[in-house]
Amino acid sequence: MAIMRFLLHRQKLPQYNTIDNVVELLRTRKNILVITGAGISTNLGIPDFRSKDTGFYSKMSALGIDNPEDIFDLQRFKDDPKLFFEHAGETFPNLKTYSPTHGFIRLLQDKDKLLTNYTQNIDNLEEVAGIHEDKLIQCHGSWASATCMTCDHKVRGSSIRETVTKGKVPYCPVCIQRLSQPAPTPQPVQKRKRSPTTTINKPTKRRNNTFDFDVDASDSSDTDYNIPQPGVLKPDITFFGEQLPTRFFDRFRHHDMARVDLVLVIGTSLKVAPVSEIPLALPPEVPQVYVSREVCRHVVFDVTLLGDCDVVVGELVRRAGWQSEGGGSGQGAVVECTDEEKGWWAVVNG
Repeated sequence: MAIMRFLLHRQKLPQYNTIDNVVELLRTRKNILVITGAGISTNLGIPDFRSKDTGFYSKMSALGIDNPEDIFDLQRFKDDPKLFFEHAGETFPNLKTYSPTHGFIRLLQDKDKLLTNYTQNIDNLEEVAGIHEDKLIQCHGSWASATCMTCDHKVRGSSIRETVTKGKVPYCPVCIQRLSQPAPTPQPVQKRKRSPTTTINKPTKRRNNTFDFDVDASDSSDTDYNIPQPGVLKPDITFFGEQLPTRFFDRFRHHDMARVDLVLVIGTSLKVAPVSEIPLALPPEVPQVYVSREVCRHVVFDVTLLGDCDVVVGELVRRAGWQSEGGGSGQGAVVECTDEEKGWWAVVNG
């Protein structure tokens, strides 16, 4: 990956340096690709995963879980889903609202400028905000639905919310119904006479003076017995050890790469592949803008706007002269340059 990053190292486009350059790009570009992460939802009380002290993984470490990422490990889930459901309810919001940044992405869609929103979030708030399914790639899945690991029956995520928020394992209703049906009455079986070929062989003496009898397998009456259990409803989240949806790769390769004319990366540290590789794989002449609380140092962006995502997009909306539901306030934010050469700007509430 280090070699690929070096070979694909992108040079900053010198003509884009300021927040007003970003506003002009928003006004003129028609195919804007938006990559979002947990930072666009934190103002709604949904924790991100990797922030120190406040992130989900930090909270799990404080509870004594040595490797918090194991909670989202597929094999660990298959072996014992209790660990996941005891802790993951915190990432399963029951919200009917969305953040101003979600509203900003919806505004881009309404203005027919949104090419695709690649979200790494699993909270499904894009659907609440009204982002169209054909413009949304939920790279890591979401809580929107869950699938039985035994019979593949699919349910809405809302149907298991109460169980999950109590820290309990949700089970498949179809499996439960099937197992509750009375078993068919067994038919009488005529006893089979021992075949002349079914024999008990001569006992073999072992070293400890005990004997083993080699019984023909066809005459064995011992069988394994497993108590039938209903399947576990696994949320349709992409766990560690699972492939991303095929649609992610198809959409990017066959649709977006040839059309994108502006990239907005909002509220993500871009540390999880393959989403983190998207900016490197795009044509270098396409301008790229980064919006987050902290600088992303492993990818070169043309303009970096540092601050709360909701505040930054609110200022962009205000300067563009647009109207967005919750996407900006009447008064402007304070914008200060922190590194003119790199195009870094701090954006804070006025």
